Amino acid sequence: MNRRRFLGTLAGAGAGMAGCVSLGSGVSGTSIEHVEPRRDRERRPPIVEFDDDAGAVHVLGYMAYGSSSCDRVGIDSTTYDGDADALEIVLASKSRRSFSTACTADMAATWYRATVRFADELPQQVTVVEGDGDDPQTRTVDRSEQRELCTSEHPPDSTAAETAHWTCPERYVAASGAE
Repeated sequence: MNRRRFLGTLAGAGAGMAGCVSLGSGVSGTSIEHVEPRRDRERRPPIVEFDDDAGAVHVLGYMAYGSSSCDRVGIDSTTYDGDADALEIVLASKSRRSFSTACTADMAATWYRATVRFADELPQQVTVVEGDGDDPQTRTVDRSEQRELCTSEHPPDSTAAETAHWTCPERYVAASGAE
């Protein structure tokens, strides 16, 4: 890959938002949507999917975000380091409040699906940071390690089988359709 560095900030209030990005960076766009999971899931680290056909990295996660009436989960920043072949996606609570709207004092949470599209090949490593407060949750996924985990057979009821179930998007979708 060519040497490139990308830092983009996504702003806007819509659920399916896209930020301004530099085409020279290799990143061609970002978006986020709020989704309903296919089944009830316990809170787990975000699922990272490398989608070569779409030229995109997808992240499925669950995050608390503040007032249900005035905030939402949004992509705070995406940073691509071409030398390290690594992408960092930071998700944070974003205000969607207008000055005429009163906000509720509740703490809300939602499932989200964030997408970062690439003009070139996908990165080798993705780090997802959820939250911008005192205790952000971080998960780093190495593409080759994930591929090995997701394409190997694991003994039933093993730790590797359980990890593969929630780490591998195709296994998660297959399992959710079976229940």
